[in-house]
Amino acid sequence: MDGIKRLSFIQQDLLKELGTIGTGNAATAMAELIGTKITITVPTVEILPFARVTDFVGGPDKILGCVYLDVHGSLPGTVLILFEKAAAEGLLKQIMFGAEVNLLEMNEMEQSALKEIGNILSGSYLSALADFTGHKMISSVPNLAVDMAAAVLSVPMSKLGRSADYALLIQAAFFENQTSNGCVVFIPQPDSTEKLLRIFGVREYD
Repeated sequence: MDGIKRLSFIQQDLLKELGTIGTGNAATAMAELIGTKITITVPTVEILPFARVTDFVGGPDKILGCVYLDVHGSLPGTVLILFEKAAAEGLLKQIMFGAEVNLLEMNEMEQSALKEIGNILSGSYLSALADFTGHKMISSVPNLAVDMAAAVLSVPMSKLGRSADYALLIQAAFFENQTSNGCVVFIPQPDSTEKLLRIFGVREYD
């Protein structure tokens, strides 16, 4: 299965609604954490082959901060919160009261702060996905990886023990007057992939 056939307008609207709800939840939670009003872009939301995720984050050699959590419940999988280097550093600078942060040289406090940001964002989107699908979803404690995109995206593959077929990707910009772009990727376990596609009415493949 190399790719999903073009989604219908109804399916696209369903996915965009899911992304918009999750983004709204995330914006509220992040505003409380940072104390800054958040302006949200209309998110890009797609179900796509997992191999294409790197296309949305600047290619396999792009340096990323990745907060990842295992998801348990009736739709298990792994959720990744991907930050471009500049975006992660910008977020942390706001939280750390203006202190400059280097993603590649974070101290323990900065790592903990980035994990908490990822935890807040993943919780917001998983809550929206759980409400949307009717499936119970519980996340684990957050873990952190900083590396090239190809390397950080290999983490869920090692957990799942096989190549993932598809991922639910939500891409949005969270902060006004900045390029703080984030990408939320939910990778269902193999047994959950068909269930997720069926929920969104996607049954045919190229």
